[in-house]
Amino acid sequence: MSLTLAPLPREDLNRLAGFSLPPDQAGFADLPSVTLSTGTARDGHLILSESQPVGFFAIDRDYSDHHEFAPKGALGLRQFMIDHAAQGQGHASAACRALKPYLQAQYPGAGSCYLTVNCRNPNARRAYLKGGFIDTGALYLDGGFGPQHIMHLPLT
Repeated sequence: MSLTLAPLPREDLNRLAGFSLPPDQAGFADLPSVTLSTGTARDGHLILSESQPVGFFAIDRDYSDHHEFAPKGALGLRQFMIDHAAQGQGHASAACRALKPYLQAQYPGAGSCYLTVNCRNPNARRAYLKGGFIDTGALYLDGGFGPQHIMHLPLT
């Protein structure tokens, strides 16, 4: 499997119009069009397998301004998702492993990347751990969908 990550210009968002999530995952992530409409400091990124979009994530450049657990200048990983049709093929774990070098290249001044993952989403937590994220042991309780693990990925 040849998996790559690439920036997603907002004008190309229609490439992901057919993406969907199974009902049991709908509460954990939004579709790309929703995610990118809720913040001007969010950059969209594609997860590509054999040059075809299989997933999406957003990087929030203002994450530390809204989350006191993230140090000043830290990036935030938002809405990491694999399209329902492409799930179960190892794309999430492979994309998580590719995140560190990709983020280092795309955001050279960033020292770390943070995320929160719902405690009821152990598969996502495992994928993030495989990608090098570290669980801080703390919980984020302001997400509106239950407690979430706070995780970070050192980029320096």
